[in-house]
Amino acid sequence: MLKTGKKRKFGRHYIRYLISYMTVLLIPLVILTFFYSSRFMKKFYDEIYETVDLELLQISTQLDNELESMLNIVGQLTLTGTIHDASEAETPLALSPTITYLSALTSANPFIQDIVLILDGKEYVATSSTTCRKDYYFSRIFRVPGMSSREFQDLLLNSKASFCLPRQKLLNLDLGPAEANVVLFSYPVFTDYQKHEGTALFYVNNSSIEALLSQKLQSYQAQTYILDQNGAVVTTSGEHDRMRGILSSYLGDSIELSSTTSIDGKEYVVRTHRSEKNGWTYLAFIPDRQTTFTQVSSIMREFLLAIVIILLIASFTIFFLQKVNYAPVRRLRDRAKLISPDAASYNELETIAGALDYLSTQNSSLSTQLANSLTAVKNERLYRLLNGAYASREDFNLDCSELDLSLPNEHFTVSIVMLHKQFDNLDGLAQEIKKQFSVPYIYYYLHNFHPNQIVLLINQPDHMPVSARFFGDVQKYLTRQYGLLTTVGIGTCVDSTERIAQSYMEAVSALDYRFVKGNGTVIEFREVLGPAHATVVYPHKEFESLRNALFSHNEQNIRDAIQNIIHFMEESQLPLYLARSICFDLIHLVNEHCRGQKNAASNSPIELSGMETALEIIQMLRAWSEHLSGLTASAAKRVVLDEVMKYLEANCLRCDFSAYEAAGHFEMTLPAFSKYFKDQTGQNVMDYTIHLRIERAKELLRTTALPLKEISEAVGYYNISSFTRRFKLNQGITPSEYRKAFVKDRSEKPPC
Repeated sequence: MLKTGKKRKFGRHYIRYLISYMTVLLIPLVILTFFYSSRFMKKFYDEIYETVDLELLQISTQLDNELESMLNIVGQLTLTGTIHDASEAETPLALSPTITYLSALTSANPFIQDIVLILDGKEYVATSSTTCRKDYYFSRIFRVPGMSSREFQDLLLNSKASFCLPRQKLLNLDLGPAEANVVLFSYPVFTDYQKHEGTALFYVNNSSIEALLSQKLQSYQAQTYILDQNGAVVTTSGEHDRMRGILSSYLGDSIELSSTTSIDGKEYVVRTHRSEKNGWTYLAFIPDRQTTFTQVSSIMREFLLAIVIILLIASFTIFFLQKVNYAPVRRLRDRAKLISPDAASYNELETIAGALDYLSTQNSSLSTQLANSLTAVKNERLYRLLNGAYASREDFNLDCSELDLSLPNEHFTVSIVMLHKQFDNLDGLAQEIKKQFSVPYIYYYLHNFHPNQIVLLINQPDHMPVSARFFGDVQKYLTRQYGLLTTVGIGTCVDSTERIAQSYMEAVSALDYRFVKGNGTVIEFREVLGPAHATVVYPHKEFESLRNALFSHNEQNIRDAIQNIIHFMEESQLPLYLARSICFDLIHLVNEHCRGQKNAASNSPIELSGMETALEIIQMLRAWSEHLSGLTASAAKRVVLDEVMKYLEANCLRCDFSAYEAAGHFEMTLPAFSKYFKDQTGQNVMDYTIHLRIERAKELLRTTALPLKEISEAVGYYNISSFTRRFKLNQGITPSEYRKAFVKDRSEKPPC
């Protein structure tokens, strides 16, 4: 036995869809990863830089306050007369008050270690703790590296502005051998006449300035530098020699407050702050890659790992779900191959499409679905109404109760709007015309025989005819909005459904009068009658004879009465509108008497409107009268209730179900059928039909998961809104609420 080739399990679209789903999954993950990593890292760096900037600002503010305090002390020495008293002192003992005052100032400001007052022309200097000779002080206690004692004294005497000497190693004032790392701040002292009188030296421990540097800066491994206005390093938390070559580039008015630099192959982010009070510069060099960001990098690695895991899990899930969801498509493809083997293809959609094409060509009945649409069914019911098929408004309302069609008023007017050029969306145009009317109950019938005509049925509360001027406004609207030229024919107002056909034929006659009055006009039927209306005679006597003959079931008398009416039409030279009316009345009367018999001619006024001469109508009646049958049917068909029930149960779930058609099936008029059913069952035909529909709907709601739209169509409703409204009116709750209540009761019911 030959082995067949291995069957393809998955088609081309399966692979294509799987790749597309994976791509759709991958794109947001990649975007999310890029966006998160870039935004998160930028936000993190920005937060660090902002913190560093705030810390530099805080250091600057604190140091500015201390320098401001030193300047204030110099002012106090002058204002309190301390400088004057010290300049007047002749001996060291006379400087005792000065020493006491300096000591008090030092004690009040812990930032300052010592204050030294050096006066011009005096042999002694005064400190906050003692006094000594000036030559001894500068030669033994105060030594500045790289500068002789005399040079430093000249600097103090000649300096007209304050200056700073950072990072000095000085002997302690207690004359011990140890040295202290201090920063010296020199402020010249002037008299009221701006005469240089001396210098005030402030000793500040380098550790006091270093204490200003924030612990946060150290946590970021930042190397912090404080430069005075001359570029000298006042203090630093880093390696001075390493940065010495680049510090000068951060001085001046045009420095960049935030930049990057490379030192010994390492990248640094430099944050800068410039004091507006004294021009000092505060620098923080932050390594661009450091242990501070290790935690962030760890978080990013964990995030990327989570993304990869999510991608793998989602990919597996997509593959599994795609396989499960594809199974119906695969089964449908296999079925399609069985239906149409010629359409088999590796492309499953092409295979299914080929099978559907095959089915469509084999089932031409699919084209009849258009007739089952709500618009088509409504059009068909209005067609019956225009033909006089309903004996009363109640019959029409009964037959159309599930179609949102009703005739609440007792008066009717038929008018016809003729378009003089083709319009594609005639249904939409009819809706637009309806909107122009102030009358709430107006229906339109789309003419099958004349596709350029719209028949309007206006259900009026009174006998007042519709104004021709109003139709003129409608014409203007159609011309302005769509560029359409229209002619309107208006029939007379009637007061029964059986006479609606008469109003229709009058509207047709009025429309035919356009050949006299012209296109683009509104023509009422009374204009067609003219002065000759009084001379027109209707064959009332002949029709009475026909009714008597039909009642007596005498076939020869019936045929003679019919011939008399036709002869009357031939002899009277009737106008076309009256010939149509007599023809309709004659055929309608005979067909109603011979219900169930298939006679040749139709009594449809819509079909009669296509006949253009009275002679053509008379010839049609001659041919019709020669083939009449069943004129003397003695008894009506006996109707059995069980058969009626079976018919209703078999047909009531159709969306286009009609009580009128049910009555016709049993060769009865609708009123007679309704009366018979109510006498036998005690309820209305449509009430019983609605009961059957609702019970079927309840069964589907309980036993299936079909959507409400499909259930509504399955029980005879074109749209879900009509179904929901009817269900709630019958059951007191909506279909959705009924289904939820049933599911809840079943879940709460204990198992057997």
